Amino acid sequence: MKTILAGIAASLALTSLSIAHADDMSVQIKSKSPQRYHMVEQDFFNFNNVYLLENGQRIAFTARMSMFYTQLADGARVRIYPISSRAFVTENGARIEFREQGETVGIANFEKLSPASQLAANTTMTARR
Repeated sequence: MKTILAGIAASLALTSLSIAHADDMSVQIKSKSPQRYHMVEQDFFNFNNVYLLENGQRIAFTARMSMFYTQLADGARVRIYPISSRAFVTENGARIEFREQGETVGIANFEKLSPASQLAANTTMTARR
């Protein structure tokens, strides 16, 4: 009888140990990216254009198969992700917001659009068609 009770006590102890250990093994996953907004290519029509930045550079916005891109001067094309009906972000953290039915655009963290940029952090740039 004592052997049976000792076996039950040992199995309960091992069960509670594995449950406690499982809590230590849990992993929390947090998303870095902001909430995405579903946009189709037709919704991008007003923004699909070339804009003249206040520093004299040109920036283009294009769409292809419901994927949206920007390209600064002759730089690499960068994918942008819609977060509202008129705002986008890049994977690097630049934020683009169109105003006045796409006539003007404001870009926060502009320095993150170009990896070779020598601009200060948190640079804001505006552009007009």
